[in-house]
Amino acid sequence: MVDLLALGWPLARAGEALTVLAAQAGLQPRLRELAAPGAAVLADPADASVERWLAGAAANLGLEAEAVDTDIAGVDDLLRAAAPAVLRVGPGGGTLLLLLRGGRRDLVLVAPDLRPRRVPAAEVRRLVCEPVLAPLRGRAEALVDRTGLKGQRRERAVELLLRERLGVLRVGRAFVLRPSPAAPLLRLLRAEGLLARATALAGLHAAELALMIAAWALIGDLVFAGRTDAGWSQAWLLLLLTIVPCRMGQAAIAGDILQRAGALLKRRLLVGALALPDDLTRREGAGLLLGRVLETAAVESLGLRGGLVSLVAALEFAAAVPILALGPAPALHLALLAAWAALGVVLVRRTGRHLAAWTDTRGELTHHLVEAMVGHRTRLAQEAPERWHDDDDARLVRVLAREARLNHSESLLVALLPRGWLVLGLAALLPAFVTGSAPPATVAAAIGGVLLAQRGLATFVVGATALLGCGVAVRQALPMLRAAESADAGAHGLMLSFPPVPEGQPIVVARGLGFRYPGRERPVLRDVDLEVAAGDRLLLEGGSGGGKSTLGALMAGLREPTSGLVLLAGLDRPTLGLVGWRRRVAAAPQFHENHVVTAPLAFNLLMGRGWPPTQAQLAEADAVCRELGLGELLERMPSGLQQMVGETGWQLSHGERSRLFIARALLQDVDLVVLDESFAALDPATLQQALRCVLTRARAVLVIAHP
Repeated sequence: MVDLLALGWPLARAGEALTVLAAQAGLQPRLRELAAPGAAVLADPADASVERWLAGAAANLGLEAEAVDTDIAGVDDLLRAAAPAVLRVGPGGGTLLLLLRGGRRDLVLVAPDLRPRRVPAAEVRRLVCEPVLAPLRGRAEALVDRTGLKGQRRERAVELLLRERLGVLRVGRAFVLRPSPAAPLLRLLRAEGLLARATALAGLHAAELALMIAAWALIGDLVFAGRTDAGWSQAWLLLLLTIVPCRMGQAAIAGDILQRAGALLKRRLLVGALALPDDLTRREGAGLLLGRVLETAAVESLGLRGGLVSLVAALEFAAAVPILALGPAPALHLALLAAWAALGVVLVRRTGRHLAAWTDTRGELTHHLVEAMVGHRTRLAQEAPERWHDDDDARLVRVLAREARLNHSESLLVALLPRGWLVLGLAALLPAFVTGSAPPATVAAAIGGVLLAQRGLATFVVGATALLGCGVAVRQALPMLRAAESADAGAHGLMLSFPPVPEGQPIVVARGLGFRYPGRERPVLRDVDLEVAAGDRLLLEGGSGGGKSTLGALMAGLREPTSGLVLLAGLDRPTLGLVGWRRRVAAAPQFHENHVVTAPLAFNLLMGRGWPPTQAQLAEADAVCRELGLGELLERMPSGLQQMVGETGWQLSHGERSRLFIARALLQDVDLVVLDESFAALDPATLQQALRCVLTRARAVLVIAHP
């Protein structure tokens, strides 16, 4: 038995623990000294403030601490695959285990003396699960005792019974450490081990080419020398057999690279999509945004595959050069190969231009189709039927015309480049073959070089075609990728670990605030001074178009001012970053700018708190809904908080949606809540009930409404 709690870190040393784990795991954390958790966090380790503090501390190190919980049946998988991670164990979760490396039988923990320690995975599993299983272990043991089992068989039967009957129960959370998806790309690749794996893949393929060349050189030497030595024949066979594990290793490494790189790319695109500027999403509309999302799927499928195939093609092409240099006409062959490679570059660029033009035209067609679908009811009511499809046929003709040009370019690239080189390379050998001036071995070597170069060109065509598609997709996804680079740019972790702003202290301070929309000359706001303190209840009234919503968006961090200054707890937006700002200020935008996601009601309520939620968070969401007058709705829905809502789920009325948006903002547990026209759809009685809930639960609130 191992005293695992002795290998754990006290919560008071959580900052040091995170830094040590990140450094030993090779995550390259920022060199920052993290202060110890505050007294409020240490006083109640089971509180959600611990999770917020850990997330903030990791953000200050330039990392992401993803809270992951699991059921009892999935603990083994979590311990095997989650490293590096922080496990909260012990009474109230007040002790931290630093999981450096996972495994099926043994785990590696970082002890407080900074030394890695190997411990049995079963002991860690018992420590994690025992708080949940302990109240029910007695009944399981009594049931097993009736079978007469003794010793280890009895203990194993008890564990299997508990796992089988209680496997769906949730256990404590682990915090998986990884670089932030917004970190520099090279750092992400290193942290995932992709650079080392790509190097290993290139090495294995180079070894395969060397073995293949050596095998054919050996058998060629035997044939041209007229020898039939059994030993050399067996050596040739062994060389061919050695190629098999090389190919198996390449397949395994390539699959691992594709999986890891695909997950990395998805996280980065998701971060970028969530960080897209509001003005861009409004300007492009649903159709173009859908087209961008569809094209991003090609970034992973084509880009990763094309990159690996192009790497293989480069190695094969490079291996052909020295072999051709051994032939009877080395200068001619190498010159022809260089010229043919230049022709390949020209064909690839031509195909790329046609592919980009076709993709743009297809994106316009997608945008037109989506906009027509969204406005279908309006067209039915207000547009003459004979005009419904005026523009459809013309757009479709343009798409088909550009697709025909693209198909012609791709056919030329695929057919001419590798096959044309084969004809050209063999034609260069005709003089030596006809005159017999070159030894047969030299001619055979040149033929092998031509075939190897042809194989490299064929592989290059496959990789280049995939990379062209990836390049076009990247151009479509460029706004998301650029937004991902700027996301979380500030030290937003500070805001995650700070306690709530004390009563009467300023939360948001604006001085000389101004804002002008892009393309407009007149500013919407000019020289605005405003201060919102903890405990304030403010009502902002004004006519339509007066800038009320714009001011609310500036307070909530949804927009950046074009002049003046806005401070949150004494820090500006560039310092805090978008995430740090939104952790302290929550907004419920106007009805047309807010949405109900097709998901359980609980997800729509708690999407700002992390998912999956704890039982305490679900209970809080239920209480807030009932205080807002949604109790009757919960009673009507068969699954309660787990009922699917949204476009393809339970349909909510205008007033129910408005109160859902209010509840979502309140449940984010922030210092300031901004409600923009959130009460406009409520009747007087429901409005009073909802307003009481807001005034009771919000630490500070800014309500925007018409007079």
